[in-house]
Amino acid sequence: MSVAAPMRKLLLPFSWLYGLAVMARNRAFDEGWFRQESAGVPVLSVGNITTGGTGKTPLVEYLVRHLVASGKHPAILSRGYRRSSTGVVVVSDGKTLQSDASTGGDEPVQMARKLGTVPVVVAERRSAAARVAVRDLHADVLVLDDGFQHRSLKRDLNILVIDARRDLTREPLLPAGHRREPLSAIRRADMVVLSKMDPTAGPVRWMDSLARYLPGPPVTSRICPAGFYRLSDQEEASVSELLEDPVLAFSGIADHEGFLQTLQSLGVTIAEDIRFRDHHAYQRSDVLRLKEALRSSGAALLVTTEKDAVRIEAEPQLKDLLLDSAPVYAARVEVEIVAGSDRLRSALDACAGGAQ
Repeated sequence: MSVAAPMRKLLLPFSWLYGLAVMARNRAFDEGWFRQESAGVPVLSVGNITTGGTGKTPLVEYLVRHLVASGKHPAILSRGYRRSSTGVVVVSDGKTLQSDASTGGDEPVQMARKLGTVPVVVAERRSAAARVAVRDLHADVLVLDDGFQHRSLKRDLNILVIDARRDLTREPLLPAGHRREPLSAIRRADMVVLSKMDPTAGPVRWMDSLARYLPGPPVTSRICPAGFYRLSDQEEASVSELLEDPVLAFSGIADHEGFLQTLQSLGVTIAEDIRFRDHHAYQRSDVLRLKEALRSSGAALLVTTEKDAVRIEAEPQLKDLLLDSAPVYAARVEVEIVAGSDRLRSALDACAGGAQ
């Protein structure tokens, strides 16, 4: 959510202090004052320069699928944001799912379920997760999810994801805005992926102001619907099941508006929508709120995101209470590379075939 203009002005001095601290930390890494650890295998990182909602998770899934198709054995490393556990947790060993959203984090569990044979490990320190992934799970390439600011682990390919809809040149640093680093940090990227492109909107003009920081022409991509599944039985559902009656759409993700646009692009009629904060931990009161909104709106079913679904499914009682109201569907999405796919795949192959 955006910071209100009056509050933004009050917070700007804190953003300047934050920026100085970030620049000092980056210089410490650049000058070698802070040590970077080697994983012993190729490492590629996917991250962003703003908080949440850039579409990096679908991109990670796309990259991992390419690595698997190329004969590699990748593992995904993540922090597991807002999980209840600490230390190293193996979300999936590539054979079985060993954690739920509560102990492993919603995005790691989502990726583990979708990618199946790919190990997923979470830890506050990615170097600790890397050791487990290489030593115990026999990964020969590591993919850091949300790793742009996590500089203590060396990487061979640094991919920065930028949301095409958000003008970075007008976005202040935290806490007044959503930018994590000064714009000059873009120079650390080996490749920039411009995400969530609107093919009808034309060129992203403000990117011209960032040209001096870019490593080359950005790869462009967009988020596309990839189907639905029913929470009741995990079975795939056809879009037609969601077109017969109006729906109640709800999510606890950073890009709630993007979720609604995806549904509308498929012809889904939204009777009402409810937005929770990103990574929201659902409680009984939330489910009761949804049940009341379902009744008052006249909606016949509920639709949420895949990330929200894995959080709800981690609480069986909440899931049962919600399913007692109406059918619940989860929307899947995937990334589509609009331009630059050959460059992206070549960079991946060069990274995966290299050695640190």
